[in-house]
Amino acid sequence: MTVVVVARDGERPFRERRRNRILEAAAALFGEMPFAEVQVDDIARRAGIGKATLYRYFPSKEALYLQVFETALARLEAELAAIGTAAGPARQQLALMLERLTAALEQTRTLGLLDEERPGKAGNWRALYRARRRAILAALRAVIVAGCDAGEFSPVDLDVTPALLIGMIRGGLASAPQASPDRVASAAIALVLEAPLAARPP
Repeated sequence: MTVVVVARDGERPFRERRRNRILEAAAALFGEMPFAEVQVDDIARRAGIGKATLYRYFPSKEALYLQVFETALARLEAELAAIGTAAGPARQQLALMLERLTAALEQTRTLGLLDEERPGKAGNWRALYRARRRAILAALRAVIVAGCDAGEFSPVDLDVTPALLIGMIRGGLASAPQASPDRVASAAIALVLEAPLAARPP
């Protein structure tokens, strides 16, 4: 016999808050140390709950890891969509998008170290990234189109440029790990919007 348990209305917000606390604790720990070194006991302790309670929300450390990764990408997608629909010049919107993109890619880059630690499991988080990447590219493309139409940007290849922006930031974060995400974002914004490399030498 199958028993269906229906949560009372008062339980839903409480469970959602607890689930969010677990995700926040896990995100912090996965960002601080390699996946293999993070213990479920540590996540539960930081979230202020028991280990058994944590397993009621997430069946394994890997499931929790993947949810942290997907949550970061979903948040980025929502933030870029909100920036794109807000009023303001396209230059300002693109600068904000590059800032949010850098912060999110830094978090997912750290989380993505699972690729090196457990290569057999890498396909799971790569699939999550591919599923969100299309919407992220679309948001970047839309603001570039708006900027070109308004005369704020020079005409560019709309199929390639959004992907180049993502690749540039990912490359900057990976190649200059000593630089903060804010510094990488500032360099990317200057390169894209101020074109310092295009200036002629004196």
